[in-house]
Amino acid sequence: MNSFSSPKAKRPATGSNAPQRQGSSLTQPASSLARPVSLDDFIGQKELVGPGGILRALVLQDTVPSIILWGPCGVGKTTLARIIAHTTKAQFKEMGATTHGVADVRKAFEDARNLFQFSRQRTIIFLDEIHRFTKAQQDIFLPVLTLEKLSLKDGMDKMIRRAARIKWRDILDMACAQMTETELATLNSTFGQNDQTLDEWVDARIEPEAVKWLIDLSDGDGRSAINTLEIGIQGLSTIILSDDNEYNNSQKDPEDSAEKRPLGVLEKLAAAKLTGETVKTAFQKTHLQYDRQGDEHYNLISALHKSVRGGDADAALYWLGRMLVSGEEPLYIARRLIRLASEDIGMADSAALPLAVSTYQACQMIGMPECDVNLAHCVVYMAKAMKSVDVYYAYGQVKQTVTEEFAYPVPIHLRNAPTTLMKDLGYGDGYKYNPLYPEGTKVDQEYLPKGLKKRKFLGEAPVMTLGEDGEWHL
Repeated sequence: MNSFSSPKAKRPATGSNAPQRQGSSLTQPASSLARPVSLDDFIGQKELVGPGGILRALVLQDTVPSIILWGPCGVGKTTLARIIAHTTKAQFKEMGATTHGVADVRKAFEDARNLFQFSRQRTIIFLDEIHRFTKAQQDIFLPVLTLEKLSLKDGMDKMIRRAARIKWRDILDMACAQMTETELATLNSTFGQNDQTLDEWVDARIEPEAVKWLIDLSDGDGRSAINTLEIGIQGLSTIILSDDNEYNNSQKDPEDSAEKRPLGVLEKLAAAKLTGETVKTAFQKTHLQYDRQGDEHYNLISALHKSVRGGDADAALYWLGRMLVSGEEPLYIARRLIRLASEDIGMADSAALPLAVSTYQACQMIGMPECDVNLAHCVVYMAKAMKSVDVYYAYGQVKQTVTEEFAYPVPIHLRNAPTTLMKDLGYGDGYKYNPLYPEGTKVDQEYLPKGLKKRKFLGEAPVMTLGEDGEWHL
């Protein structure tokens, strides 16, 4: 009898490690009843959990590392985690970021430590919806995770080739959709459905120099090596699946240059190889990313600011691109441009400020990647605009005066007099209302305190002059 069709049917053993199916089938949703309970039942990801899969081997050997299961709802992340815990000898602790806090996770860590010290039994802690934790909250995992670097070259070599096989299968599936029937027949006769034959073919696509560069450039960090490998293979897949005539011609024998027939998908697939140069290019792309709180973050925004200030629109565009391609928050850049509009352009071109504000609003409304051209527009305009630091320097002088000098009282004729008492005290007496005078008339009236009567703030910014020695001096 089908075990899911009747509440009386025999169920698998239950316990802290077993997948939770206890209870009547009349009270459980169908999705819970149909949940797979073993790796053999699990559908999908066969390259990982199927026969010969990497994750399956780790599970069966009870050496499961710390992993992240990523994907949309309903694809089996929780199911796979439960199967792993049930298959291994580990205790399984299931938690959710929406219902558990940092204190709960810390307690789970402590319980896991105590259990291991007492019985040498490992614990698998499964935290669902981990992305709902803030970055600071996620950092509690760092002390307890075993983030080992793979330093043995033979181990790295095997890991790289296993990862390459997984990615190349995806490329092969997409390539097959574009092949002619003749190409498909040739492909099937070459590879058939024999995974070993396909694995050998994938291994031949990776030159030894590429593996060497992956190991050296990643400094033994397995995650970095895999990320670089993935970008390199993605670049090859773009070439294989595109109609790039330049690539087609570059792959032909020079003696056949007169022949204009483009290469087929199968020919490009056979010609594609992961080389050392491909790896070095991919490594540069993966390392464009930078920590938004780190030095490179501030170095790049400084380079952008100084390029705009110096009027070099090309350099400003380059540094803008470096930041955006690296994943910088566009609103951060837009905020800095608003500041720059008043600090470095100021009264020389007052249109820069509303443009910067409009650019910020555009970034809010449409976001990336569409708002990149709005930022580029603003950056180029500001770089080409006239510059004036008069307002910026003048306000700096005002702040210095306020903090370092006496807090002078407001002249009595400038004070507000909302009450009878204040009027009796003379507040506002002698104030001259400027709009009553003919336009252009200079009204004789003091606005600064007596102690600052002769003080000038605007127009006092220092200006470099060219000396007789040919050098610029203040």
